[in-house]
Amino acid sequence: MKGLVFKYKELIDWSEVPAPKIIDNEYIIVKIEVFTFSHSDYRPYLGMDDTVAKNTIMGHEGVGIVSTIGRKVTFLKVRDRVVISCIIHCNQCKFCQQGLYANCLNAGFILGTKINGTYAEYVRVPYGESSVYKLPSEISTEQGLMLSDVLLTAYENVILKVDFNKINNVALISDGPIALAILLFLNSYYKKVTVFGHHRIKLEVFKANGAEQIINSKNNEFGDEQYDLVVECVGNDRDTFTLAQQLVGFNSIIISIRLFKKPVIFNLNELWYKNITIKTGILNNGATLEVIDEILAKKLDPNVLVSQVYNKDEVMEAFNQFENKDYFKKVVNLWL
Repeated sequence: MKGLVFKYKELIDWSEVPAPKIIDNEYIIVKIEVFTFSHSDYRPYLGMDDTVAKNTIMGHEGVGIVSTIGRKVTFLKVRDRVVISCIIHCNQCKFCQQGLYANCLNAGFILGTKINGTYAEYVRVPYGESSVYKLPSEISTEQGLMLSDVLLTAYENVILKVDFNKINNVALISDGPIALAILLFLNSYYKKVTVFGHHRIKLEVFKANGAEQIINSKNNEFGDEQYDLVVECVGNDRDTFTLAQQLVGFNSIIISIRLFKKPVIFNLNELWYKNITIKTGILNNGATLEVIDEILAKKLDPNVLVSQVYNKDEVMEAFNQFENKDYFKKVVNLWL
């Protein structure tokens, strides 16, 4: 089979690799139909993450068909169509028992980092029964793929953490896919949403999908409005956490859901009297079934997140499009 293999900084290869085999009775193997790229998948390639071993198959998002199951797997059957959670969990350790699947003592965020990932024709998934979800026939393959990561990042880190009865206006700092996913959920709450970003084409997509105001942050003119909820979705030491502190109002909330490589400045001397709350955290993918219900009820359309679909002969082209900042999610369909 073929897989997208991380060799070392700035070198990856879509090449022949050994097909996975069942090595544990709780594991399954999924024949991948589609996968998509995330910024965390680019980090080893860019030299920003040295924890990924050479010759690891990349990727942590995918939808496919169950092809093989371990002997202890009873809920899943061969030929089930499933979405693979980006968080693998054993469902048995002390953290899993609390629903903190990202902190699973036996797994966690391991696909494409600690073990071979989803950018391949087949992937071995540990703890299959708790780490994949069956997809209803009403949900398309591309819609289901957004359940691997981006929709759950938005839903669990924002929607489940906020009482929207107390929120009138929201600032989203980012014009990327996570911010767009947050906006799709926020549309059900009828709040005023302002988006801060610097990619004109993507900002227009936000405007077309419910944002009341878009502000090009390149102009360094952010206005005087203070927000009940500020969501920082950029990270990467671009002063976005500083901007979040400037925008947050009294008795309000900052949520930061992206990675920072270095410490950031927290102006507590200016903010303590504002009585603000700060929330952070990684997703756990525990609310996947809830989000499936949201899609079935047509409360949001995940297809908005998909900018381009590539076929099996265009994997390298698709990966290299990470430099194209006008795209949201880029999908590879290995069955095309």
